[in-house]
Amino acid sequence: MNALRALASRLSLSSIRSRILVIALLPALLTEFGMVAYFTTQSLAAAEAALQTRARNAAHHLADALPYALVSGDTVRLYELLGTEMETSQLSYTRIVDPRGQLIASTGDTLHASLPQTHFEQRAEIRLPAVLPDGTPPGDPGAAVGVLLGHADVGVSLDQVRAFKRDTLLHAVLLMLVALALTGALAWRLSNRLAGQLRHVGQVVGRLACDDLTARTQLPPQGEVGALATGVNGLAEVLQTHRGELEKRIREATADLAAKKTMAERANQAKSRFFAAASHDLRQPLHALSLFVAALKARNQQPETQTLIDNIEASTAAMELLFNALLDISRLDAGAIEAHPVHFPLQKILDDLDHQFSPLAAEKLLRLRFRPCRVTLYSDPLLIERILANLIANAIRYTDDGGVLVACRRRGRMVRLSVVDTGRGIPPDQQESVFHEFVQLHNPARDRSKGLGLGLAIVSRLGRLLGHRVDLRSRPGHGSMFSIDVPCGDATLIQPPAPATPPGQIPGDALVLLVDDESAILRGMAELFDNWNIDLVTAHSAAEAEQWIASVGRLPDVIVSDYRLPDDIDGIEVILQLRRQFGRDIPAIVVTGDTAPDTILRISQAGFPLLHKPLRPAKLRALLTHLIQQARASAVG
Repeated sequence: MNALRALASRLSLSSIRSRILVIALLPALLTEFGMVAYFTTQSLAAAEAALQTRARNAAHHLADALPYALVSGDTVRLYELLGTEMETSQLSYTRIVDPRGQLIASTGDTLHASLPQTHFEQRAEIRLPAVLPDGTPPGDPGAAVGVLLGHADVGVSLDQVRAFKRDTLLHAVLLMLVALALTGALAWRLSNRLAGQLRHVGQVVGRLACDDLTARTQLPPQGEVGALATGVNGLAEVLQTHRGELEKRIREATADLAAKKTMAERANQAKSRFFAAASHDLRQPLHALSLFVAALKARNQQPETQTLIDNIEASTAAMELLFNALLDISRLDAGAIEAHPVHFPLQKILDDLDHQFSPLAAEKLLRLRFRPCRVTLYSDPLLIERILANLIANAIRYTDDGGVLVACRRRGRMVRLSVVDTGRGIPPDQQESVFHEFVQLHNPARDRSKGLGLGLAIVSRLGRLLGHRVDLRSRPGHGSMFSIDVPCGDATLIQPPAPATPPGQIPGDALVLLVDDESAILRGMAELFDNWNIDLVTAHSAAEAEQWIASVGRLPDVIVSDYRLPDDIDGIEVILQLRRQFGRDIPAIVVTGDTAPDTILRISQAGFPLLHKPLRPAKLRALLTHLIQQARASAVG
C-alpha cells in the first residue's frame, strides 16, 4: 500500500514527469487504438468475405458435379462427391434436396444446419447440363436440358470466424500494449532526464536559498533547461558578488561602529570620571561648610545671629538633599542597595506618610487623602515607603488644585498601590521619558524648588530592584495615576518591631582617628569633635596617622578615612594598612564625596560602613557610638 502511494505521489500530475508521460502516452494510445480498431475491422471483414466466397464456390462446385450421379442414381458416387467437397472446402455439412425440398443425401453436422447463429449456409441449383461429364448426352431421352434436379446446400461453421476474430483481437491488444510500453519507456526516459535536470537546478536554488552562494549548476547551456541553469549560475554569481560587497561594507561599518563605541566608552568613562571628580570636589567644601555650620550653631550664644545660621543651615540642607538624590541613583546603578523583603502591614507606612506630607499639601491648599488599607505585604518596607514618598511628593509638586489620593486594591495575590492626583497630566508620547533622569515636563526654568527630576527615575529603579511592576496612566488636564503591584503577605509572619533603645553615649575616653587630605575638613571635624568632647587625631595620610598614633601612645577606637587620598591610595587601603601596622581590626568608617557606581560597589564589597559627604553630624555621631560600643562589648566578652 505504501509503495502504491509512493508511486501515485510520483505520478501526480503536479510533476513534470507525469505531465510528459500524459502528453506522450495519450496521443499514442488514441492513435494505436484507432489503428488497431481499423485493421482489425478490415481483417474480420476480409475473413468473413473469404468464408462466404469459399461456401459459395463449394456450393457451385457441387452443383456442377452432382447431376450425373443424381440422374444415374449412383448413391455411392453421390456421397463420395459430398464427402470430398466437405473435406476440401472445410465445410461443416453438405446436403442435397430435391426441388420439393426433400432430402436426398447429406454429410456432416446437419443437426444444427438450421441454426443461423452457428453456421453460414450457401445454396446452389443443380440442373441437368446439355452434355454429361463423360461427353454423352443424358440417358433419359425425355429429359429436358437445364431441368432443375434439386439444390446443393453447404454450411460453414461460424466458430472459425469467431476463433479468427478472437485471435485477431488478442494479437491486436498485444501489439497495442507492446507499442504503448515502448512509447511509455521512451517518454519515461525523456521525462527522467528532464526531471533530473530540473531537480538539479532546484537543488542548486535551494542551496542558494540556504546561503550557500558557491553552489553552481553543472548542465550544458543547450536547450531551455540549459538556459535556465545558466541564468541560475549568473544569479548566483551576482549574489556572491553583492554578498562580498555587503560583507565588506558590514566589516567597514562594524569597524567604524567599534571605533565610535570605543570613543563613546572613553567619553563616557571620562564623563564618569569628571562627574565623580566634580561630585567629590563639590561635596568637599559642602562637607566642610556643614561641619562649620554645625560647630557654629553649637557655639552660638547670640539670638540675633541664630536666624542667619538657620538660613545657612537650610541652604546647606537643600544642597545636601540634591546631592543625596544623585547619590541614590548612583547606589542603585552600582547595586549597592539590596532588598530585604519581609511581611509587614501597609497601614503603618501610610500613617507615617500622612504625617510627613499633610503639612506640605496644606501649604498648596491641596487635599491629601489616604484610604485605609488593612493589608499585609511581602516586600522591603523601607524601599516601598521610599517609592510612595517619591510618588506623593511628585504628585503634590505638580498639582495646582484639587488633591492627591493614596489607595490600594487587592488583585488576586497582588495589591496595587496607587497615587492619584488631579494635576496637569502627562502626554502619552512623554509618559515613558518621565522615568528618565533629569526629566521635568513642567519645569523648563529648572526651578530647584521643584526638584531635580530624579524622583521618578528612583521609583523606576527601585521597582526593578524589588521586581514590582510600576504603571502610569495619565490624561493631560485630568491628572495622573502612578501604581505599583506588590505581592500579598501573611499577617501571621509579621515580625514585631524591636524595642526602641535610647541612643548610647560615646565613652569619654574614646579616641577617633580622621584621615583626610582637605585641611578645611580636618579643621571642621576638629571643631565638631571639640563640641562633642571626643578626642580626635587628624592626619593627611596613613604615614602621618601612624606618627600621630605613635606620639599619642594609644590605639584609636575608630578610624574615619576619606576614600580619595593623594598618591593613588584610597581610604580602604589606608584602613587595611593601619590595621596591619597595629595588628588589630580597628572599626572603620569610609567617607566619600564620590558617587561613581564602581566606587560605591567597591566600598560595599570591602564591608566598611559608608557615609557620603556632606554628612550629617548626628548620623556620624550615632555611627561612632554604635561602633565603639560594639567593639568594647566584644572585647569584654
